[in-house]
Amino acid sequence: MRQWGRFERVQEAMTALWWVPAGHRPTVAEAEARLLHLRTNGPTPYAFTLRKSFPAQGAEPVSFDVPEGLGCSV
Repeated sequence: MRQWGRFERVQEAMTALWWVPAGHRPTVAEAEARLLHLRTNGPTPYAFTLRKSFPAQGAEPVSFDVPEGLGCSV
């Protein structure tokens, strides 16, 4: 029987959840902004996780500075 290799615990969020209006199709840029917000600020109504969610009415966008080194180079 083969053994699985050792898995390391991920240190930062890999996915973000957020509420979207009916009919809205989120863009990759929007998803990246939400994920960066989650990594920087933790779960908020703007971007959250399955462990900590928020009701839809708190989903107003916020602006924030992205720390150096986070995000895609695209």
